[in-house]
Amino acid sequence: MRFSNANRTGWRATSAEKRGFARRLFGFPQSCCSEIFAALNSDELEAVGTPVAKIYTPTCLLFAAWLLLSGCTATFAQYRYDNPPAPTSHNPELLTGAIVFGETVRSDEVPAVDILARDEAMDRFVEDYVLDRRVSAARLKRLMRRLEEEGYFDGSYDAYKTQTALETFHSRRGNCLSYTNLFIALARAAGLQANYQIVAVPPTWNADSGMLIRNNHINVRLTGARYSQMHSDEYTVDFNALTSTEDYSRWRVSDTYAQSLYYANVSVEHIRLGQHRVGFVYLLKAIELVPGNPDLWINLGAFYSRHEELESAVEAFHVALELDPNNKAAISGLARGYRYLGRLELAEGYERKVRKYRLKNAYYHFAVAQSAFEEAKYDESLAAIDRAIGIKRRDSRFHFLKGLAEQKLGDEEAAHKSFARARRYGSIEDKRRRNGSGYAVTG
Repeated sequence: MRFSNANRTGWRATSAEKRGFARRLFGFPQSCCSEIFAALNSDELEAVGTPVAKIYTPTCLLFAAWLLLSGCTATFAQYRYDNPPAPTSHNPELLTGAIVFGETVRSDEVPAVDILARDEAMDRFVEDYVLDRRVSAARLKRLMRRLEEEGYFDGSYDAYKTQTALETFHSRRGNCLSYTNLFIALARAAGLQANYQIVAVPPTWNADSGMLIRNNHINVRLTGARYSQMHSDEYTVDFNALTSTEDYSRWRVSDTYAQSLYYANVSVEHIRLGQHRVGFVYLLKAIELVPGNPDLWINLGAFYSRHEELESAVEAFHVALELDPNNKAAISGLARGYRYLGRLELAEGYERKVRKYRLKNAYYHFAVAQSAFEEAKYDESLAAIDRAIGIKRRDSRFHFLKGLAEQKLGDEEAAHKSFARARRYGSIEDKRRRNGSGYAVTG
């Protein structure tokens, strides 16, 4: 269901149906594949001083039943994520897990995974339906069309299922990292130049089972295949039709970086299931591949925080802050960690930074509004979403949630206006030209 259709004038869906749409659109309380977990309730959103375990995993937004193909018009940042510098120093004990498990944990306790491996069935898929086209653009069109015709994108999104290309091909399920793995593996088999790409989408904070989740995004950068005369030969193949990524900064990343993100995702999935040792092992594998990714050290701090090993958590957050001095999650983790360790002067210094950031962060207020809405505190939700809109007026999700809150408070006229604004700010159809094959093309 597309956003504009769901909010068209005269919509007579029930409140439950609208709320169901909000869950699909915003992801609350359902999460996505790129996550930060935090043991928060709505009161704790307003407070600093609760030990919170936050876990980052790579990137994804809501998956759609078609592909988006957009020209790569955004400026690529000078800093590439391919090989970020490793931390200059850290306590090696952090990577042993001994403080939690009583013994050294090794990363080879689980086997390495090739996220782009193919089998004969995948090769036949490409040979039978794609390779008969000599022109690369024709192979691209054929590959995208064939994937859609085979039903690979028919409601098969699964936020908590991070898979390799091979697994995704056969199960036809997975999150956006899974489908990105699949597309890159098939595209390269077809002789296309496909690479991973991180997209700097605005943070979207979602409440899920007492946790907070931030969704990021990953997609495919494809070069050397001119889709049509009106487009360049650089494209983004995107598995998200709800949020345009064409105006956001993007960074091409290496296969090694993507492999690390895969391990980080799998780590989170095991931790969610209570399989903490396996989750720790996968996190080790992720850090070994890309030790300069601050998100992975935040995950490590979160892991120790969840196990109430706050000294180790603080050490890990400091490593993340060394790698990224402005990392808000690291600052927040240090504020909580130091407060619970009783080191109040240090805690208060970091807390001031957290409060300053939160007051200016529309997505923080959005998180407060979401949590309040889920707890039926509609006045509080409305007040929080108004603060978010005051900071960032043109985010369609803010206006949609405002409409839901106003509807719950009995103000149908105000809700109708909010839904109209959400439609105006969020319409994809106004920005993209759909073609007959089911995916959209912009350049």
